[in-house]
Amino acid sequence: MQKIGLGTWPLKDSLCREVVATALELGYRHIDTAQMYANEAAVGQGIADAGLERDALFVVTKIWPSSFEDGTALARARASIAALGVGAVDQLLVHWPNPRLKVAQIIETLQAARDEGLAHSIGVSNFPSALMAEAAALDTIATNQVEFHALLDQRKLLAVANDLGIRLTAYMPIARGKVPEHPVVQDIAAAHSAQPAQVALAWVMAKGVTPICMSTKRANLASNLGACDLALSPDEIVRIDALSSPSQRFCERDSDNPDWDN
Repeated sequence: MQKIGLGTWPLKDSLCREVVATALELGYRHIDTAQMYANEAAVGQGIADAGLERDALFVVTKIWPSSFEDGTALARARASIAALGVGAVDQLLVHWPNPRLKVAQIIETLQAARDEGLAHSIGVSNFPSALMAEAAALDTIATNQVEFHALLDQRKLLAVANDLGIRLTAYMPIARGKVPEHPVVQDIAAAHSAQPAQVALAWVMAKGVTPICMSTKRANLASNLGACDLALSPDEIVRIDALSSPSQRFCERDSDNPDWDN
């Protein structure tokens, strides 16, 4: 996995294609998409436009949980790989847990996709620590992609992931712009002559977590990538750690949310 990735929600069509190609030109190599985003073909077109060797890329897509329930997940995985046009994806994830299915049923389908050559590795997304550990007991779980930012207390999930040897991937790493607005983050950014969003992303990376972030603006894409070169001091990390009290979550479904760790 790369230190930072490009998220593609909610990009569509030509804009998605353009953003992906621009990001790859700037130096991104980790591209994240999902069936639910309805943009896998556009992501694949942007990758093709960039003209990079496949081995230089790290491509991730996710299968919606209802597909495991109705028996279409494997067929949907094949459709995703066809739409992307890059061959096997580097990671194939289930997008959310499904409370009507055992974790083993989901993992078995992901294993079948990997065995068929559709993915190099498999993983999960939005799994709390108990479900993540259950999945890890069944197979090697490459990642758990979760909401992870300085305003959300994910210490328990991160500790369990580290114990299991699973690297977390962070979506919404700046909490819809809320983290860069915080005075502590702005103060630290000023001390480094950096952008507040760069500080928010650097904090995620300092935790050993891979952030995936999205912007339609070339300057912002470049700035986010620059967060890889920003080193926060231990004291600065502790100051940012304190922002998660009280803990704030920004992404939940209307139903079927798991029992979160916090």
